Amino acid sequence: MIRPKLSGNLFPPNIRKALIAAAILGGLLCLTLVRYSHDGTWRIASLYATVACIMALIVIYKNSLNKYEIAIFCFLCIQLFASVPIPGDFGDPTAYVLSYRYGVSSRGFIATIVDFLTAGDFISRYFVWHFILSNTVFLLFTMSAYIGNVIEKSKDDTKYFLIFLSFLWLSCFTAPSAYFYNNFDRTEIFALIISFLAMAIVRKPVIRWLMPLLTLAIIATHIIQVFFYIPFVAILLFYGIIEKDRRGKRSMLLLGTTVALLLIAFLCYVMFARGTFAFENADDFYNYLSSKTDLNLRPSSLHAFMFADLEDHLAGWKERVGLMYRGNLAILINIPLLFLFMIFWAKCFIKETEKIKRMFFLLPMAVLPYQATVFFLFWDFARWMIMILNVQFLLVFYLVAAKNKTVLAVIQTVTPFIRRYAFFIALMLLIMIYIGPVGYAYPSDRMTRFFHFFTGR
Repeated sequence: MIRPKLSGNLFPPNIRKALIAAAILGGLLCLTLVRYSHDGTWRIASLYATVACIMALIVIYKNSLNKYEIAIFCFLCIQLFASVPIPGDFGDPTAYVLSYRYGVSSRGFIATIVDFLTAGDFISRYFVWHFILSNTVFLLFTMSAYIGNVIEKSKDDTKYFLIFLSFLWLSCFTAPSAYFYNNFDRTEIFALIISFLAMAIVRKPVIRWLMPLLTLAIIATHIIQVFFYIPFVAILLFYGIIEKDRRGKRSMLLLGTTVALLLIAFLCYVMFARGTFAFENADDFYNYLSSKTDLNLRPSSLHAFMFADLEDHLAGWKERVGLMYRGNLAILINIPLLFLFMIFWAKCFIKETEKIKRMFFLLPMAVLPYQATVFFLFWDFARWMIMILNVQFLLVFYLVAAKNKTVLAVIQTVTPFIRRYAFFIALMLLIMIYIGPVGYAYPSDRMTRFFHFFTGR
């Protein structure tokens, strides 16, 4: 007996299994070519092919592809190619050569992957540029796949709100496009990719036990994540406990395991990391790395990333931060959006009737004072605001995906306001898209870059 194809499925079961196997084998083959190819062009081409295989595997595994995913992905790609720096010319790529081969640094995980993919050989600035670009495209894909699925599976009124929320995220002053220009070299994109993966698996019965390792990977991209995506993952795990289903005790054990692993890793890093360094100071390290890469490395960055202590960072903070410090604009311009999120969580708190679930809605608000401490330690204010607001957006999308009744009820009360003022909201979003995130390329520069990327002129 032949079973009819389920509505919305891309592939029938027998073909789907074969395609999954083909995508896995293709990805492993391409990854092998990346590592062992001695030709730079082949290595870069294989890198993109590896990412394409992973993206294909995700589409085949979830067996769906809807119009919202495609629309969001295309929109983000247009923004990306209108902003991306030219090959080999980007920010401060120092973090991409600080492999664990030279000692356990605060952001060595991604550099160790680069070191693995290049087989410990010479690291070309073109390879690093394409490594960042390919992973940025993968980030856009994961964002599109997750958000698009949440929108597709929601009811009509909720769907209207989620479309608004999606475009608010994609157009606001801390939009993902902030990573397409001045922040192109930032390792935070990898922490965000892992956070999306955590959201996708945290409710799965068995695979969610990978959460401790994913959380460790997040903090290994940059220790600053202890203020941002680490609290976000903790909130996800805590939500699993308060759901009061048969997995409650297991969720408690999972949260405890994750916290214990992070504490052990953090204590080991503080006590023993310095003893693993292969060089005594940044100058010696810089002289050595100059023969291993053609990246535009900065001795000051090497010192800050590996050899500086907290006192050095605080001294740098005092030298830069003042009343006219340009990072202050990143805070001021995003206060209205933070205020909207606080109103949303306050409404959820008031609407919820169960005590423990009611307390849960204090967490998205309570995490803000904790995150605010980072502004008194390190001076990259715009970067911190991007991640702070990312956490707020991600929490709303996750709770909708988890079908939280209180969140859905509050959304029902907000949707009429959005419908009533849809024209003015759309106009505001278009203006924000045109201006771009803080520290972003000017609109005319974006058009020039988009033209240059595809024509080479």
